[in-house]
Amino acid sequence: MDYIKIQNEVIEKYGIDICKDSKCWRRTHAHIKERRVCKWKQSNSSASTFTLFHEIGHIETTKRSMRRAEAEYYATMWAIDRFNEYGIKIPDKTIEAYQRYIDMEVDRGKRRGGSAYGDLVLRA
Repeated sequence: MDYIKIQNEVIEKYGIDICKDSKCWRRTHAHIKERRVCKWKQSNSSASTFTLFHEIGHIETTKRSMRRAEAEYYATMWAIDRFNEYGIKIPDKTIEAYQRYIDMEVDRGKRRGGSAYGDLVLRA
């Protein structure tokens, strides 16, 4: 499968600016207002594609009122939906890793007094 072709298509379709040499943060992340993804390394792989789609998912779905767990959930679901549109199989370990992260953010939010998170379980 030509993942790079798919990545470039989605970058163009959603008007995403890729910034490889940014000085902010250390990991891949998105700047919502600027429609920019920083620190993402393009490679012809499912993992690289999912990371990109997840970050674009933040740009496409994040609202100011969302809590961190909700933002992670909706960004991940956006990525899953795009993978399904392209007929790309998502490795179980990828779904499990993102679900663990979402669960961790829910637990963190609850420790800080949050409630009513609802069902934030990923579906592939």
